[in-house]
Amino acid sequence: MLESISRDPWFWAFLATMGWGLGIGFVGTKKIGRSLAFGLVMFMLAEVPRLILPLAFVSQPRIPSTHLFFLIGVIILAGSLFFGTPVFRINPLTGPNQEEPLRTDGLYSIIRHPLMLCDIFWPLGWSLLLGSSIGILLTPVWLLMIWILTFAEEESLVREYGDAYRQFQSHVPRLFPRFLSFGGKRHAIR
Repeated sequence: MLESISRDPWFWAFLATMGWGLGIGFVGTKKIGRSLAFGLVMFMLAEVPRLILPLAFVSQPRIPSTHLFFLIGVIILAGSLFFGTPVFRINPLTGPNQEEPLRTDGLYSIIRHPLMLCDIFWPLGWSLLLGSSIGILLTPVWLLMIWILTFAEEESLVREYGDAYRQFQSHVPRLFPRFLSFGGKRHAIR
């Protein structure tokens, strides 16, 4: 029975969705949302199933393995992981905390949630690499879950940083960068 469950792609999708759903519910809370232990559990619940879902042992229709799909998968995966690099500058597994500085430079100068953008697209690149049709089809679900999570997180960011975050919101797009402004005028947030 355990083997049949582990081979079911919808089991992995359900686990990931539960992780994102719980994250949405608790990210803005001061006690649970700032708990590193809670953040680690939510990370494991939201990310590990999305890593496993496209693997070959999971039963699902597969897209043809071609050089083109592989190349597109590599490009999407690399591009999304680039937007994940701010993880090295923040405490990513906990909710917003005023004791940490508000990050507005680097990738944060072109997008308010670069890690979330990474979280939308790395599973798509991974799924293309491994030919997972269900992994590809779930991309809009991940987009919706993460889009909702950004609203919850932004409420807590406004609560923590006040007018400084509101000013940041007025100058920098939420989730999808305006590439024409990359490297352009930076907005000082005080």
